[in-house]
Amino acid sequence: MSDNGKVVVGVLAGLIAGAAIGFLLAPEKGSELREKINDALKNVADDIQKKVSEQVDALKDKKVDLQHIVDEFHEDFVA
Repeated sequence: MSDNGKVVVGVLAGLIAGAAIGFLLAPEKGSELREKINDALKNVADDIQKKVSEQVDALKDKKVDLQHIVDEFHEDFVA
């Protein structure tokens, strides 16, 4: 895992832990607390999905770039 990936995972873990502690210490009904936790988890899941999608897109772009390099090499030296 790259350093950026480790930072993202660390930040997300910190956000989850902080939100959980905040929710547990807040004087609210159980149903309201569960709803807030559920919403927070959905937001975190959406953020993770967005980051993964961005990384997949970046890898696809790198793959296309690499394929162009390989094709040029093949045309120049193999043909």
